[in-house]
Amino acid sequence: MRMTGRALGMLAVLTVATQLGACATTPPLESAKQDDGPRSVVLHHPASGETTSVTYWRPGDGYDPAAMREIAVLFRDRRSDEVIPVDAALVDMLVELRQRVGAPPESPIRITSGYRSSATNASLARTNPNVAENSYHMRGQAADFSIAGIPPSRLAEEAAAMQRGGYAMYAHTGHVHVDTGPFRTWTPKSGEPRAPQILEAQARARARAQALAQKSGSGKGRVQLADAGSKDAGSKAGKSPAKPAKAPGKSAALMPPDLSRVRVALAQVKEMPVQKMAKR
Repeated sequence: MRMTGRALGMLAVLTVATQLGACATTPPLESAKQDDGPRSVVLHHPASGETTSVTYWRPGDGYDPAAMREIAVLFRDRRSDEVIPVDAALVDMLVELRQRVGAPPESPIRITSGYRSSATNASLARTNPNVAENSYHMRGQAADFSIAGIPPSRLAEEAAAMQRGGYAMYAHTGHVHVDTGPFRTWTPKSGEPRAPQILEAQARARARAQALAQKSGSGKGRVQLADAGSKDAGSKAGKSPAKPAKAPGKSAALMPPDLSRVRVALAQVKEMPVQKMAKR
């Protein structure tokens, strides 16, 4: 057994052995009906390199509290270091899956995600569409795992055949999810984070708003768009109405003159001196 100093420290935190022994929600391994020998498991956390190898169940003694504590420490929330009891039925499920795919007992079961605190799960759910808001990971009843040399599709097929809880294969990450909830499955989403999708939707909304403002052709719409950018832009936009006011004058000067009005104006000019002298 190889454990880090930090993991050993966390092992001392989890001392309620009776809770661990009472966690099983399903009967023991089906294979144990034919083989009443001890049950052992090797668990490995790839990100930290932490490994634990324990015999967690023995005939006549049942689940070993010390071994279950070590399992709980490896399953701990890696963000908060919180540790809770792991469902013994979940450990049984993982061991039976290892047996069904023909992997040797010493093959490490790689746990990529075990227990999650409510805060950690909520944080992941905001950016990952595959994280359920009320996940079984929050209860110590779920594991995301893989076994070296075993295709995830094979593990998923065996989990389906067992019908012992929820399961799903995540092809984009190469892991399989299992839990001790009701028997069910689902189709994982692409795995693309939600944040870029939200940003893209917001960008499309802004583009539509700008297009509508330009289509309306109103000065007010243009000023509002400028104000949304910055105060400096807003002050410049406030001066913009004066510039368009000059445009009609320039365009009018380029229009051809009305000849009839020109003739009338010339006739009036000829008569103006006489009229002014008479008035004075």
